[in-house]
Amino acid sequence: MTLHPRASAPAVRFVRQRRAWCTLLLIVSSSLSTSFVAHAEPSASERATGRSLAQEGYAALTAKDYAAAEDRFRRADELVHAPTLVIDRARALVGLRRFGDAYAAYQSVIAEEVPAKSPAVWKKAKKAAEQEIEAIKPRVAWLTVRVTGAAEPQVELDGQPFPNSSLGQRLPANPGERVIAARAEGFISKELKQPLAEGAEAELTLELVPEPKPAPVVVVVPPPVDPSRQEKEHRSKRNRTLAYVAFGVSGVGLAVGATTGIMWLNARSDIKAACGSLSCEASTESEAERYADQQQRYDTYGTLSAIGFAVGVAGAATGITLILLEPKTADEKPKAAHLTPYFAGTSLGLRGAF
Repeated sequence: MTLHPRASAPAVRFVRQRRAWCTLLLIVSSSLSTSFVAHAEPSASERATGRSLAQEGYAALTAKDYAAAEDRFRRADELVHAPTLVIDRARALVGLRRFGDAYAAYQSVIAEEVPAKSPAVWKKAKKAAEQEIEAIKPRVAWLTVRVTGAAEPQVELDGQPFPNSSLGQRLPANPGERVIAARAEGFISKELKQPLAEGAEAELTLELVPEPKPAPVVVVVPPPVDPSRQEKEHRSKRNRTLAYVAFGVSGVGLAVGATTGIMWLNARSDIKAACGSLSCEASTESEAERYADQQQRYDTYGTLSAIGFAVGVAGAATGITLILLEPKTADEKPKAAHLTPYFAGTSLGLRGAF
């Protein structure tokens, strides 16, 4: 294509951009075509997808969209491998400041054998990798991971599987906080967090401790129950229950007797105050009714008081009898019943234990 001497500047830029894209497509096509020969023959759709991903990766890398560029170059290389794709992915990783991953990508390009008949762009990619890896070496962090205690642990670095073959090896790592986790069947899992600065180096050892064995289950067999002892305990509980009921009835009876006794005394005082004695002669019919009413209250309260005290005494006697007749177990010493007189101020009585 020739340009007219008087062609405008925009037209010149358009032609140059078109030539650059044509050259780029030629390089990508050449790299992918050669890669197809070296590896298993991909399908037509895989070839098309690989070319499309590579083009998107170059465009993103030019625009400094490093995350998109890294994604596209990685996916394209998984479909059809080419050193040119790997080195461009390494450049995107440098832009993401993932210097450890970039170092590993550059190293894989350097270590790859490039046949003599390979495209020139492959040989240029290898030389570029040898130069660019030197520039990032001071910024790469180095990490050595060891796991003890378990023979076949499962290790993860930043949530990604970490092969056991890499344990104990000095490997390039990305600067920043790295999270290392290890687990194994029958062992307690362990996790460590290690901050790494650019150019720093760290060695980490994760010791897996076996899980504690469950405590043995001890079954305690209760001693055999003695039927005679069980019967005695049953009778003892029954007697105590009846004794408590009897004491309760006794308390109610004494309370009723005391209350009605006080009312009986008040009625007696009212009669003596009105008549001077316990018998009155009424002069009128109203007085006779009043005297009869007072006499009836006097007799009623006296009867209720006597009944209440009688119930109280009977209940107390019944409760004491039940306690005294309570059967004793073989290992229980019988208590001796005793009474003790006491005098406190104006009170005189007996107290005891049964």
